[in-house]
Amino acid sequence: MAEDSDVVDSENSFIRSPAAIMAAISGGTLSVSAILNPSKVTGLSLCPIFHMTGVECPFCGMTRSFVSITHARFSEALDYNIGSPLIYVAFVWMLFVSVRDLKLGQHKEIPSTPKWLYKSWLMVTITVFAWLFWSRWLSNLI
Repeated sequence: MAEDSDVVDSENSFIRSPAAIMAAISGGTLSVSAILNPSKVTGLSLCPIFHMTGVECPFCGMTRSFVSITHARFSEALDYNIGSPLIYVAFVWMLFVSVRDLKLGQHKEIPSTPKWLYKSWLMVTITVFAWLFWSRWLSNLI
């Protein structure tokens, strides 16, 4: 009987591990972007800030851009949101490292990324989204 509870505890710790959660979130996001039809989401706007203010936030167009990237419509994706390829690559990376860690049995820790890669990605991403914040939001207030 004790063996059965050990197996259940082991399965629960695996399913609730950081690597499994990251794999589910990133894999789910990428799967949904593959399922959606790019021509059907062109008019889609889920942003509450845009609906309240009429001004696009730095993240407006991210859903449409993800769908476009998944369907290899790269110029269309950049038109929706120029920063979304950076976030898309992060989701692909998170899926890769979390699945890798799950396969290796290293699922109890948050999957790691080399510091130089993380810092480089972060600097570029902050710069791009700061520019989007300025061009979409602050420039409209002046």
